[in-house]
Amino acid sequence: MLSKVDIDKELCRGINIVPFNGDNIKENSINLSASSYAFPMSSGKCFIKNDGDIVNIYEKNEEDDGIEIEIIKGKTAVFEFNGQKIIILLPFSTTLIETKEVLAVDKNIGGTYHSKVGIACQGIGHIGTMLGPGFSGHSLVPIHNISATPLKLNVDHTFVSVVFNYLKSPIDYPNPTDNGHLNKLAEYGVKLDSEVAKFLDQDWKRNIDIVRENMDLDDKFKEYKEILSKRKYKKFLKYINFKNFVLLIISLAVFIAFYWIALCLDSKLSNPIWIDRYWTVGFSGAFIYILGILRSFIKSE
Repeated sequence: MLSKVDIDKELCRGINIVPFNGDNIKENSINLSASSYAFPMSSGKCFIKNDGDIVNIYEKNEEDDGIEIEIIKGKTAVFEFNGQKIIILLPFSTTLIETKEVLAVDKNIGGTYHSKVGIACQGIGHIGTMLGPGFSGHSLVPIHNISATPLKLNVDHTFVSVVFNYLKSPIDYPNPTDNGHLNKLAEYGVKLDSEVAKFLDQDWKRNIDIVRENMDLDDKFKEYKEILSKRKYKKFLKYINFKNFVLLIISLAVFIAFYWIALCLDSKLSNPIWIDRYWTVGFSGAFIYILGILRSFIKSE
């Protein structure tokens, strides 16, 4: 499982997201948002009160003010209420939601999708689907309302978390999963109009290299990179302290002392060998050790 540190290192490399939002990167996951493309797998009616509360049509009281909404299987589950687009989830039914973000991962990275606690507490069942290595495109996430009342999700708000894992061996073939499972929507009774299909099925969303290029041009990602650079610099400054300075002086003194000992030993020999051994064995060994420390520091970043 990748931590936030691992995810930060993979951004715009093995993990690419457009549009980017640094606030969605958590300790060991990335949150994804709901787009305005959501499709119910059943039909029904509900009632939204003016205060925003949503109930079954048979629970509506005569004095309640609001609007009645009819949801048809395979059509849209997205409606606008008080200036906010919402996704309505009928009780005991499934709704397919395309993520707002395009996610593209390298062939050595996979993952799983998980419910957010705040979403699950409403009565939404566990999300149990996977992110295959080498995938590129919108994610189609099935949301199950297992409660007896209709629920709602806000469009553009996060609703699912992705956890990433490294594969021991990368796949050696293209990921066959279609962008947003657009090729399967018709099987589920969803008929996309031409404009929606054109938007979701743009060519660049299938190509990890182009997704990476678009991510690199994202203004929010540029800001996030600056934050990471400042964080690295601050961490580097922590190594510049009195303790490390003393260790450096002691190390230099040890190197000089061994060099002086080698000189003294060679001065007593007709065929000097100790200076050569100092450079080829002692100094090179110390250099490799220091290089290893620097490498581990850089890798941790």
